[in-house]
Amino acid sequence: QLYVEQKEVQDQEEVLEGSSTLCSSPPPTLTWSSTPRIPLSESSRLQELISDLNFTATHHQIRVTFTCTITYQLQDENKTAQNNITLHVQYAPKISNSSNCSRTDVTVCFCETDGNPSPELMWHLSGHPVTNSSNTLISEERLSSTGLRSSITLHHNNTHGTASQLFHLPSSVA
Repeated sequence: QLYVEQKEVQDQEEVLEGSSTLCSSPPPTLTWSSTPRIPLSESSRLQELISDLNFTATHHQIRVTFTCTITYQLQDENKTAQNNITLHVQYAPKISNSSNCSRTDVTVCFCETDGNPSPELMWHLSGHPVTNSSNTLISEERLSSTGLRSSITLHHNNTHGTASQLFHLPSSVA
């Protein structure tokens, strides 16, 4: 059995990064029976084998498969049995240090993030959400199943006021 934070989990279950994980198996039991039922003289030695594995989930392992394998000698050959349990590790989004802005004729900002499930990016300018428009262009590209890169391009406007000029055309100009 696999336990996360002292709660048993099943195969393909999702766990949060930093969770304490314990893999444990109960001792085996051995019983004898016969058909038809006859009295049995039983002599057995029960060997108990318990193995514990502690694991702390991190964002470096998005999908972790634990395999428990037992090997034993049966007559002149080795026999093995195994069982697998897979966990999907979820973690909060992290923004990469490579995220930055550059300014030339336009301002271009890049934001790279990674998280599981894959995060969504939203841009804000002066506290207000920004969407695609004639002055702003937002694009996104998936870097991996958990990674996302978004860029925003801002075309500069003069926000210090407006100017206008009225032109009068001579009547002979078509």
